[in-house]
Amino acid sequence: MSHEKILRMNHLCTARPSLPAIRFLMCGTTYPSKSYSINRPSSSVSCIEYVVSGTGHVRIDGQELLLRAGDSYYLPQGHDHCYYADKNDPWEKIWVNFSGPFADGLAALCGVSETYHYPALNTSDLLQKFQYYAAHREPEYAAEQCVALLTQLFYRLSCRVNAPPQEPQAPVRRMLLYLEQHAAEPITLEQIAAVCGKSPSQAERLFRKETGTPLYRYALERKIAIARQLLTETGMSVREIADYLSFSDEFYFSGLFRRKVGMSPTRYRESGGTGLSPNPEAEAPEVCRERNTEQEASGAAAATAGRHTPSAAGQAGTQPGHADSGASE
Repeated sequence: MSHEKILRMNHLCTARPSLPAIRFLMCGTTYPSKSYSINRPSSSVSCIEYVVSGTGHVRIDGQELLLRAGDSYYLPQGHDHCYYADKNDPWEKIWVNFSGPFADGLAALCGVSETYHYPALNTSDLLQKFQYYAAHREPEYAAEQCVALLTQLFYRLSCRVNAPPQEPQAPVRRMLLYLEQHAAEPITLEQIAAVCGKSPSQAERLFRKETGTPLYRYALERKIAIARQLLTETGMSVREIADYLSFSDEFYFSGLFRRKVGMSPTRYRESGGTGLSPNPEAEAPEVCRERNTEQEASGAAAATAGRHTPSAAGQAGTQPGHADSGASE
């Protein structure tokens, strides 16, 4: 019986020649086995892995790391990789392997190049999606999605490394961290409230009191920020970005983006992300504000309720979330 499920990803490397200098090699799931061990001297690949259950051990750069269920770890290429399952409590883990200068640059930009262990950091949702896209019937689309997923992974690691030291367990801090980690996903108000042990109404009031921003508006602005990044750094279409950010309608997403940024997603991409384009709405901000207040509030409220649709307004926390289907790691 095999102790691993391995999905090859090499075909994604040639699907989109315009992709950054990144090669996705394989992803998969490692099932509990006392004999499991990996040793890669001067490894030519990097990996990000999440421990689903059990215990494992990692050695890198003279450090001995004990990995437990709920932990994530990142091992960059060019280092000696040695990791193995605990004999008494062998781990189950999900993972992705990749290589290329783009990944190193992304790690450096996020400030995680020399941080390997991320205790109690759940990356399973993103790692599971790699397995889904590895088996996708449209490799060009899958390749773009994998670049976006890797960016999200490094950003999540960065949130842990660069989190402010003050009040790390405060309710609002936990809500902020949850929103950052799940920014591209459909999130309900009930989910956010559960993170800090508050009722939905209490969580909403507390968030606004301490940040000065309504919770739904913060969640929406994070999605728009991710959309800007994907428009300038990938070749994903507007439809693909809308789908990735859990908007059910690319036209609704485009209209919302235009109201927030001042131009359409296509025009923003053409500007190279500079935003230097005529914006008719900017000439009469007060008039535009009156015209769009009701529509913007409707769209913003959907940021905490399932996939984004114009009809989602006023139903925050009531619609079921949307998740990609795919093989479990």
